[in-house]
Amino acid sequence: MAKFVFPNVEPIRPGYDIEFRLQFPQDLWDAEQIGSGRLVAQFRSAVPGPVLFEADTATGTLQRETLRTLAFFLSEEATKPFAASNIAVFDIARIDGADRRIVLDKVIWPVLKTVTRDVV
Repeated sequence: MAKFVFPNVEPIRPGYDIEFRLQFPQDLWDAEQIGSGRLVAQFRSAVPGPVLFEADTATGTLQRETLRTLAFFLSEEATKPFAASNIAVFDIARIDGADRRIVLDKVIWPVLKTVTRDVV
């Protein structure tokens, strides 16, 4: 399977909310049926490694938007566990009952530590 690295994007900053979007080509969106079914993305700092956050269409932390776009929403609490790493790794799985399959494999997103943290 492929590996996708996104170096020139807004990084995840531990302790801060972030939302980011991935837009898909029409052929991939249709072939993988990304527009329907439940989608889940488990974020880790390494593979193998513990799940640090799970984005899910069932909870609204992963949402479909117009123009073949998936939006991810991570709260400040969800981003805090990424402080120990420079990257977040996730894939996107489509789940329909007992049928589970990966629709996008090994996405690598940057994590950037900030100087000002945990501002109240």
